[in-house]
Amino acid sequence: MKRSPREGYYPDLDVADCDFPVTRYRYRMSKLSVFSAGDSQLIEQLRDSVNAYCSRALPPRRWRELRTLRRPFDYAIWREMAELGWLGLIIPEAHGGLELGGTAVAAVCRELGRVVAAEPFIESAITCAGLLASLERGHPQLTTVLRGVAVYTCPLRAREWRDFARIQATAEGAIYVLSGELSNLPLAPDAGHWLLPANCNSELSIFHVRGDAPGVEISACTLADGSRDGRVTLKAVRCLLTDRISIESPQVKIDYALALAGIGAAAYLLGLCEALLDITLAYLRTRRQFGRALGTFQALQHRLADLYLQIRLTNAAVNTASESDEDNFTIASTRARYRACETASLVIREAIQMHGAIGYTEQCDVALYVQRALVVMARYSNARAELNALPAFALGSVDTPAHHIAIDANMSNFTPSDGDWNRLDDRDFRSTVRQWVEANYPTELRHVPAQLRWAEIRGWHQLLVARGWVAPAWPREHGGMGLAPNKMLIFIEELERWGVARAPDQGIVMIGPILLEYGTPDQRERYLKKALTGEQIWCQGYSEPNAGSDLASLTTSAVVEGEEFIVNGQKTWTTHGLDATHMYCLVRTDQRAKPQAGISFLLIDLNQPGVTVRPIRNLGGHVDFCEVFLDQVRVPRANLVGPLNQGWTIAKSLLGHERLFVGSPKLCQHALHQLRELALARGLTADPVFMDSLTGITLDVLDLEALYSEYAGIIKRGGALGADVAVLKIWSSETYVRLSEMIVQAAGELGAHQGRLDFGNAQIDVLSHYYNARPAPIYAGSNEIQRNILAKHVLQLPS
Repeated sequence: MKRSPREGYYPDLDVADCDFPVTRYRYRMSKLSVFSAGDSQLIEQLRDSVNAYCSRALPPRRWRELRTLRRPFDYAIWREMAELGWLGLIIPEAHGGLELGGTAVAAVCRELGRVVAAEPFIESAITCAGLLASLERGHPQLTTVLRGVAVYTCPLRAREWRDFARIQATAEGAIYVLSGELSNLPLAPDAGHWLLPANCNSELSIFHVRGDAPGVEISACTLADGSRDGRVTLKAVRCLLTDRISIESPQVKIDYALALAGIGAAAYLLGLCEALLDITLAYLRTRRQFGRALGTFQALQHRLADLYLQIRLTNAAVNTASESDEDNFTIASTRARYRACETASLVIREAIQMHGAIGYTEQCDVALYVQRALVVMARYSNARAELNALPAFALGSVDTPAHHIAIDANMSNFTPSDGDWNRLDDRDFRSTVRQWVEANYPTELRHVPAQLRWAEIRGWHQLLVARGWVAPAWPREHGGMGLAPNKMLIFIEELERWGVARAPDQGIVMIGPILLEYGTPDQRERYLKKALTGEQIWCQGYSEPNAGSDLASLTTSAVVEGEEFIVNGQKTWTTHGLDATHMYCLVRTDQRAKPQAGISFLLIDLNQPGVTVRPIRNLGGHVDFCEVFLDQVRVPRANLVGPLNQGWTIAKSLLGHERLFVGSPKLCQHALHQLRELALARGLTADPVFMDSLTGITLDVLDLEALYSEYAGIIKRGGALGADVAVLKIWSSETYVRLSEMIVQAAGELGAHQGRLDFGNAQIDVLSHYYNARPAPIYAGSNEIQRNILAKHVLQLPS
């Protein structure tokens, strides 16, 4: 049932004069006015075209037909993919390919994963094609790859290429003779062409071997999805001189091809997980038990929210890897592969469980995804082992620019002439921030165990003001730095690396963005500049004794009296309340309206009669919060932000900003830095169990950074955060909790000591992170509420 592009996939394409499939595809791209391979529009068009084709030609259930016919994949579909240009995705244009890179690989593989396509796209069109294209002049076999007339395979694990002595190649006149064995070659019985590592004169060489060549023996084994791998034995297999693929710096090119394949595999698993989650959601919306839809049960909703969270993390990891520079490409790919395999394991387990007994049967569509995922994970799931082989990775000196840059002393006091920090190279920007912070931040305030009072941190705040760095996320026209997401992450990393304490910054990170979006010109004029300078210190008046996560039940009232509001009530868990001069506050202005409909947003001056502030001590004995009593407090009507009774809209917007702020990786970065210092001081780096845990938590923090960057990018582009930002708050706070517990465990017998302790060259307050992490899953809306929000507003599960 072969379909050509002229039969419907690209109805506007005139292919009469196009004699080669890849040329036709490039012609299609040019008709869409896409001008460069790196253009995001081109990738979007590619993704849309792949999605359209997969939806029409590759129904997931064809997997059952292939298994019945004992066919590993559909050769007609494979040739059709060639006609669409996909098999030339990473091949340079000079060799007849599209040369679209890692982002395009991820886009195509993600769509193939959604339909559990069995075709060997990653093995043949990515890994093998990448190796063949490494030659300056290409290789004769590239044409057969591009046209889809043959299927190629090769080893997919780095160690099999490094251990190339398993096959010996000996030159005998005009031929090479190969002898040896590979224990497991993917798709060996069904791929007609192999690219194999061999020892030739004590050097790594790559040889093209036909699967049906004399002297080749294959011991096949059938995998979960019906495809076959095999043990390959070569007994004096004769190859022509042209079958030796000579590549300059072969290991570098091999590592790159394997990294690209790893990104493809991670993206494939991402698409597979997304589709499997959709299937599971559809089932739970309709399947009924105990008189109601299964999707209404909160226990299931929270588990589904966690699946969605892991998928979002995987998406962030894949995007980061596909866009990584050459220096970080291999490890970024390994990170993406690890996250994708972890997510796939969780999603397939939960999908079976949530489908009940039917989920355990082959007739259920879940089986299609489970069997395919098992194969892909088996081929690529050694990512954690690869990272564990690099202790430097877990200790922060690999793939972590914050710990591995060359310092340029001339950058310390640099300021761009036009004020645009984003035009700096990332390394130069990091160098500037690092040197200036280290030279100016008070040594005695590094890594403090608790919140500092305004009097203690004011001097540092004023230095930031003078430098123009006090509001890194604000637009430049309002006194901020206007940092792009990548620069914002660097800024955060450098402050956390040096142990910079948080100043009372609610006016900058919370009320500032709200006034920029909802405030009047007069309000922006009165409050923004004073928030920057520290003349006004702000706190948040949201939570009440009986209105925490259930914020809409608040009772603090504001009654209009002439040109003023009279405010009465109590706010609690108020951060920086002891130092605050002003409070942005939610009040009820209509007692008869529905809970969310009768709320307004007020700006309150706390330096007036009727305001009482009382401290609340936390577990560590520090004052992090306060309760604020408002008794007949007068507030001018000019301090109403937005329309009367429409404060809930502003509150939700601010909660989005707050969840972005709370979801920042800064606390986790700081805790991870101290955990690494503790590990080095106590000799834990020799403990493989600890290092395995450290590697895992390091990956969790790095993926948090990637996810945060995506949401920061939305704000930077002027977009609005949706309900899905809850995933950021959940992952950040729960990762911080796990880090804090690891610090206590790593301290061993010192884990219960209060105050700073000497650990070699580091002074660490072991319990400070533990105490600070306890409320993290609670504030800004408890994580249980966040999961409810995801279930209802993102996953559309029934109430």
